[in-house]
Amino acid sequence: MEKRTPLWKTNWFRVALGTLVSAFFLYLALLDVPLGGVAEALARANYVWVVIAMGLIVLQTWLRALRWTLLFYPLNQGLRVRRMWGISLISQMLNIVSPWRIGELARIYLAGEIEKRSKAQVLATLGTEKLFDTLMLLVTLLGIPLFMTLPSGLEKSRDGVVVVSVGLVAAAVVLTFSRGWLISLLRRLRISWRGQTLDAHAEAALSSLDVFRRWDIHIELQALSLVIWSLGVLTNYLILLALGLQLAPIAPFVLLAFLQVGGLVPSSPGKVGVFQYLCILALSLFAVDKSVGLTYGILLYLVAYGIPMVLGLASLWWQGIHLQALMSRSTRAEGLQ
Repeated sequence: MEKRTPLWKTNWFRVALGTLVSAFFLYLALLDVPLGGVAEALARANYVWVVIAMGLIVLQTWLRALRWTLLFYPLNQGLRVRRMWGISLISQMLNIVSPWRIGELARIYLAGEIEKRSKAQVLATLGTEKLFDTLMLLVTLLGIPLFMTLPSGLEKSRDGVVVVSVGLVAAAVVLTFSRGWLISLLRRLRISWRGQTLDAHAEAALSSLDVFRRWDIHIELQALSLVIWSLGVLTNYLILLALGLQLAPIAPFVLLAFLQVGGLVPSSPGKVGVFQYLCILALSLFAVDKSVGLTYGILLYLVAYGIPMVLGLASLWWQGIHLQALMSRSTRAEGLQ
């Protein structure tokens, strides 16, 4: 008898829930906003700054791929950054257009199939990547109060990020120093899973923690993370310039924090609604009119989401991957549902 998938795990339920959330926030974003004024603001925008911001997004995606490649150390020899960039772009595109971040599952599948890497190791690199990004978010949330009062929503989120950061760092330290003992224990148990012993999977996964033993590699990863996040701040600033908004220097950082924390809210494919409303909320702290905030949200959306979507689709074509088959194999064939 075929096992029935729980309702909350079905794709249609996820899409329906996300669509309802997005529709609600889109309603809030459009409420009492004269759309004619938004159209006029878009027409008056300086698109030179927008084009430069697009270039920064491309550079940011490349640096993310470079950092991900380095996270495979010491097994990163032979990895092609260009290929890893293509896989990262496809993952970003899927995270935007599909519910519940299925792009991460696709990244695990594609890195395993295209670059012939252990999927356990790929999964571990994604966890380590999240650790570096969480620490950058924590630094941002701790730095904002030095220049302005942190909004109550971000203050609560900061406490959660602190807890998550401490937990991730503690887990990384424990696993780093107990790695040998853990692998020896699994080797004695002789448990097989997906054609390999469990200790072989564990050894491949835990190898990604070697980046914490090598200070030169670790510093390089931290530097890459800092540049990646700085490019996000600079992109926010350039869109402000495109609309002629002269705000406090802390404004692009506040926008980044709002979008990162608010991005955890489930939304419909395309992430429309939530993104624009978060921009309105962030800019309202600097007395920016709601219609201008919506205009900003539209422009930044086209840059921050539009470029990865276009590049992700181009990467699918370049690597000869069929989208429907990829999504099916990522969630079913790899047993990662």
